[in-house]
Amino acid sequence: MGELSVYIEKHGALVEQLAQAAEQIPEGMENWRPSEKALGWLRLVDHMSIARRHLILKAAKEEPFDFPACLRDRANHATTRAEAALAQRESWVALKNFIEEQGEELLSREVGFTRGRKMTVSQILWFGFEENLHHRGQLWTYARTNGLVPPKVWGTEGMLE
Repeated sequence: MGELSVYIEKHGALVEQLAQAAEQIPEGMENWRPSEKALGWLRLVDHMSIARRHLILKAAKEEPFDFPACLRDRANHATTRAEAALAQRESWVALKNFIEEQGEELLSREVGFTRGRKMTVSQILWFGFEENLHHRGQLWTYARTNGLVPPKVWGTEGMLE
């Protein structure tokens, strides 16, 4: 199993968990946040699909991107839980299809990333994966804080109930 297939398997499963987390946000709590400086619940899950489509994918394609403006552009924001879940899934399919079409050789290509840095596509993809893992943890905390049981990840979550 090559690096590309490992990445696709692991990140694909993570994106589905994020989509399920978006669907789980209680109606009327989309803007709930644990503190004034934190992102609202819907915005937290939604910004990952925006970054995937408007930063990660564009960098991999060597297309111009405007980061962090893409995150602030309200035209990119989901306004409902269903839109956020769909954006997770669709942005993943777009990225996955592109990298599968390109194949393993894409991973070693060095491209421009944020702040003028050059990185390999592999580094950028795994950066996106790690960022999504981090935000999944935040989403699980938001859910638990509000009495919800988030989608199972490790199989041990039931022990907390």
